Amino acid sequence: MSDTAQGQPISRRERLKRERKERILDAAAAVFAGKGFHQATVRDVAELADVADGTIYNYFDSKFDLLIGLLARLARLETLPGELTEALQSDARDFFVAAFHDRIERIEQGEEMLRALLPQVFVRPELRERFYQQYVQRIATLLEQYLQAQIELGRMRPVNVPLTVRMVQGMFVGLLFLRILGDEPLQSGWEDVPEALATLVFDGLNPEDRE
Repeated sequence: MSDTAQGQPISRRERLKRERKERILDAAAAVFAGKGFHQATVRDVAELADVADGTIYNYFDSKFDLLIGLLARLARLETLPGELTEALQSDARDFFVAAFHDRIERIEQGEEMLRALLPQVFVRPELRERFYQQYVQRIATLLEQYLQAQIELGRMRPVNVPLTVRMVQGMFVGLLFLRILGDEPLQSGWEDVPEALATLVFDGLNPEDRE
C-alpha cells in the first residue's frame, strides 16, 4: 500500500483499477480527437487501451460517460474538493491564480480533444443535461461553498454567491471557446490569463488610487 488517496493508503488492486481507468481515458481522448465523438466507438477506445470491450463498461456506462470523464479529468474534479479545503488556509488570490494556471495548462494539452467533444454538448439534449449536472453544477456547488466560507471568515465582502460563481465560470468557459475559435490575442497571451482574470475578479478595473 504505497499510494494514498486524500491521506489514506490504497490497495494494489485499487491502484491497478485507477491506472486502467486512466489508460481508458487516455485512449478515449486520442480516439475522440482523431475520429470525432460521433464516429468514434467504444470498441475503438478498447482497442487502443488494449482492454476488452466489456472492460470499458466496468468504468463507464456509455460513450457519453467517457466524455464526461475526460472533461472531469481536465478540470481535476476529483481533487477539487481537497484543493478548496486547503485553499481556505491560504490567500484566495494566490489560490485562484495557481488553480487557473493548472487548468489552462491541461486545457492546452487536451485542446484537440475539446474541439471534438464540446460541440456534442450543445447538439445532444441528453448529453447537455448530464454535462450540466455532472460537471458544471458539481463545480459550481464546490465553488459556492468555498466562496461562502470566505465571506463568513470576513475575507471577502458579501455578494450573491451563486451568481458570482457563475460569472467566474462563464468567463472561463468563454475564454475556452475563444481559444478554440482561434482568437489570436487570447492564444498569444494564454499564459497570462490566470493573472489577468485574478486582477479583474479581485481588483476590478478602477484605477488603483480611486477610493
